[in-house]
Amino acid sequence: MHIFVLLILLTSGLSTQAADYRRYINKRTRPLHDLLIKKQFLIIANPPTCKTNYLMRGYFISRYRAIYLCVDNLLEDPRLGDISGRDKFDDAKKQLSTTLTHEAVHAAQWCKGSKDWTLFNLSGSDTLGGFRDSALDSSTKIRGNRKSEKEAYLLESKPDIVMEAFDLYCQALSPGER
Repeated sequence: MHIFVLLILLTSGLSTQAADYRRYINKRTRPLHDLLIKKQFLIIANPPTCKTNYLMRGYFISRYRAIYLCVDNLLEDPRLGDISGRDKFDDAKKQLSTTLTHEAVHAAQWCKGSKDWTLFNLSGSDTLGGFRDSALDSSTKIRGNRKSEKEAYLLESKPDIVMEAFDLYCQALSPGER
């Protein structure tokens, strides 16, 4: 397992466009990022799996306590720069911060250990509206859990709430687990 994680880290470091994903994390999301690191979760930019789906922005794998960010996919998206008249860098910052927060929700859900992988008792049947519904449908097909995906979409713009949940439910590894 450790060798796999090291290989991912090495290959992610070879990315040409997004050498340091942290420059794309906004100030509001930075404390959540730092808490993830403090609690010994890995954040890995541009793993090889991102190249299999250029619409993918990120994912969480509990087995490795790792959040994977598809930074290059985001930066190569031709739609960047068209949102609210902002420039490409600002859009990338907003979207990557949202992606990190979304995946941190999944990490907190996993840490909590509830049967349905949720933090709160939300209904999984309501809609989110517009584009978010199609994104929810796509995520649900991959992950298979509509309630946990819906919760992540609802909280992805609220890093302060996610940070509280993450801090409450997630612990750092003990020395024997490292």
